[in-house]
Amino acid sequence: MNCKMLNRTKNLSNCWKKRIFLLCWFAYAIAYLGRLNFSIAIPRIEESLPFDKTSLGLIGSVYFWVYAFGQLINGRLGDKFSCRNFVFAGLFFSAIFNILFAFSTNPYVMIILWAFNGYSQSMLWGPLMKTINQWFPDREKSKIAIQMSATYLSGFLLAWGGLGQLLSYTDWPGIFWIPGIVLFTYSIIWYAFARDNPGEAGLDYNDVKTSYQDGSEVMEKKAEIKTEIKEKKEFSFLKLISSPGLYLVALAGIPLGFIREGIVLWSPTMLYETFRLDLQSITGAALLIPLFNFIGVIIARLLISRFQNKETSLVLLYFTSGTLACIFLYLLGSRGIITNLTLLALCSSSFYGATSIITSVIPLKYSATSSIAGFLDFSIYLGAGLSGIAAGFLSSRVGWSIVAVTWILAGAIGSLCLFMEGKTRNKRLI
Repeated sequence: MNCKMLNRTKNLSNCWKKRIFLLCWFAYAIAYLGRLNFSIAIPRIEESLPFDKTSLGLIGSVYFWVYAFGQLINGRLGDKFSCRNFVFAGLFFSAIFNILFAFSTNPYVMIILWAFNGYSQSMLWGPLMKTINQWFPDREKSKIAIQMSATYLSGFLLAWGGLGQLLSYTDWPGIFWIPGIVLFTYSIIWYAFARDNPGEAGLDYNDVKTSYQDGSEVMEKKAEIKTEIKEKKEFSFLKLISSPGLYLVALAGIPLGFIREGIVLWSPTMLYETFRLDLQSITGAALLIPLFNFIGVIIARLLISRFQNKETSLVLLYFTSGTLACIFLYLLGSRGIITNLTLLALCSSSFYGATSIITSVIPLKYSATSSIAGFLDFSIYLGAGLSGIAAGFLSSRVGWSIVAVTWILAGAIGSLCLFMEGKTRNKRLI
């Protein structure tokens, strides 16, 4: 990419922005290989090693909890240090821990390795969002953020589609060391071609922060830049997260994570045990879930412009539809794999649509983008951690129908938090 020959021109800035967007997009899409692989491997690990679903759920729970605290820590560190270095380290160490996990059979060692993988993966989202924030003007940020959320679909296709079919040719360790090699390779590519901000690429800030409307160039006002710098200096993280609008959204994130990651972690095993098909067929059929997830994100992208400054109202709509899907899953899920899978997909789609707004759009409303993105992701993965051990324990002792009941209750709690946030917001506007 010979961008330096076009230094300080419009073509150069556009070239760099496309490059940065693609690097960020592929970084997070490929990272999914090193985290979704565990959900595919659960049935094979359970058959090969003396583990029950509660033990395997504990591995998933520890991953989510470490990931949650890592998001909180690394989100703030990402606001202070090089995002390029952070993302490189996250990809690199995730690769190492995936490879080591492939050769482990001791449950305690596996918990520790997967926990370290969780921390490594937590080094990615907040810094990637900050990188987007540094490179794109305000009018483009919401659009770019929603496009970044589409990495969910690609990640699922790579993991459940690609790795699921690999089970025909390799045992469960291959589902970990192969993604490890891919992650290691991409970490080198990222470090070689990514830059934290336009200044590191030899560009002027205003050249990249130029907006285009009706073919004319509109430069970002210097006064706005000074205001942003001032806001960052006065930034108080604790004061910010204690505001009603943000902490209620964060509280809603806990049941969101419980349901969303419960489906991601356990749906292949749920379908495998309920309908007794071969695992390759199950992982292939389960690709309906990420397809619906993508549709949910696209709908969020289409609707977000109609909910300016009322983003949580759209999140509440997604919560309501997802909870209704869980109710129908409980009532009708045993009638056949098509019905069960469709309802799982509808539920997952709703909560992924909500996620794309909470983690991608809402953080861009604040100057400390990485910190807020990390904090909101932290709340989501606190709930996700509960889903691992809870679903594993309940399904092995009662059955999968009780898991759907816990999702219904979680959806109702999250909807209540968002409803209260809306009431609080309306009072502030009066």
